[in-house]
Amino acid sequence: PVIAVDPNQFQEDGYLILRNVVPPERLTELRDSYEVIVDRQRAIWAANRVPGDPPGGRWETDSQPRLHFNKLVDSSTANTVEFCLHDNTLGVSKRLMRAPEVGLHAMFMMCSPQTDHGPGGWHRDTSAKGGPPLNGLAADMIANGPGHVQWNIALYDDDVLWVVPGSHRRGNTDEENEQLCRDATVPLPGGKPVELGAGDGVVYVNFMLHWASNYSSKLRRTLHTGYQSFGGPLYR
Repeated sequence: PVIAVDPNQFQEDGYLILRNVVPPERLTELRDSYEVIVDRQRAIWAANRVPGDPPGGRWETDSQPRLHFNKLVDSSTANTVEFCLHDNTLGVSKRLMRAPEVGLHAMFMMCSPQTDHGPGGWHRDTSAKGGPPLNGLAADMIANGPGHVQWNIALYDDDVLWVVPGSHRRGNTDEENEQLCRDATVPLPGGKPVELGAGDGVVYVNFMLHWASNYSSKLRRTLHTGYQSFGGPLYR
């Protein structure tokens, strides 16, 4: 069945939690293929370790081991990329952006660390160094809709991500800035956890305030993908 989405709600809240983005009958096969990809990256990190690193290299030291699975795919694991072109992923992205054409431009897998690392920091996926001004992004999105969407799709239960609904439509409040200056690793006022079951996904505007609440050793295999619009009035 086609996943029903509301572009107006997405534009207002900045995110949607969608159930069974991975069709239940495909979950096991995708878990198996992505684990092959993970094993390939682990071998690369082990081979590239430097003196002083543990035997597994970055796999053992990173707070969130992250791999580019499109760089590791072959014909036997092609379903890992094909899923990113499914109607539940690319198709939903196209409907949310109301875009004539949509391109897939980011294919990551976020994995659990080998030891607990605790929380990350609240952030927006834009910066003064490399991105346009936040107020300009927000104004363009309000006027024209989103030109880019980002996904987390959980292959196993995942409650790491938190978001501040509506924060993609504005800059930080004084209250948010005060708390971020004090401690950027605790819940913000109005923050909400994104609780995903295996196969569920969250699609969101990546310049909203969001937070990785706990990089724990609990098994995590979560796809992290991005889609951008082409051919419409949107500034990606």
